Amino acid sequence: MKKNNFLKVPTKKYIRKIRFYPAFMYTKLDKWLNKMSLSGWHLVDSNIFSFLFEEGDKKNTTYFTYDFGWARNDSGKYSIPLRYPFLEKTYGVKPKYSKLNKNKTKFYSTVEIDTQKIDIENDVGYKELISDRDELYTKLAIKSAVAFLVIILILVVSMYFLFLCTL
Repeated sequence: MKKNNFLKVPTKKYIRKIRFYPAFMYTKLDKWLNKMSLSGWHLVDSNIFSFLFEEGDKKNTTYFTYDFGWARNDSGKYSIPLRYPFLEKTYGVKPKYSKLNKNKTKFYSTVEIDTQKIDIENDVGYKELISDRDELYTKLAIKSAVAFLVIILILVVSMYFLFLCTL
């Protein structure tokens, strides 16, 4: 399957914003992308630290970002990436109408949501998806932080015992 690379249109204006959003902050990222869209800048490409926006009409655009990697919940039965085809087909703007959804090389898995097709305020499946994502990535962040602290603690204790042995 051929990937669609994003190509800039010479007659359009673009800006690049530098930001970093870890997975547990994707709701905040989605809100920031919406604010950019409301000011006339629409996401067309991204990498780990930067986001490329194309100037256009000011509009209220809803975004949903998730990690396309390995993250699963505690039981391993649910994974956001396994729902990707369902998510894009059910909630996303068709790729022919969305430069973002057409671009398959972007770093973040961000989908432009079709708010004319679904009522995001009342759609139970969409609300559940956001809740699951936020809970999953918060748990992952906490587990990673605890693991990091345990490693640091082991290193500090090891250094302490090495210091005592040299006395």
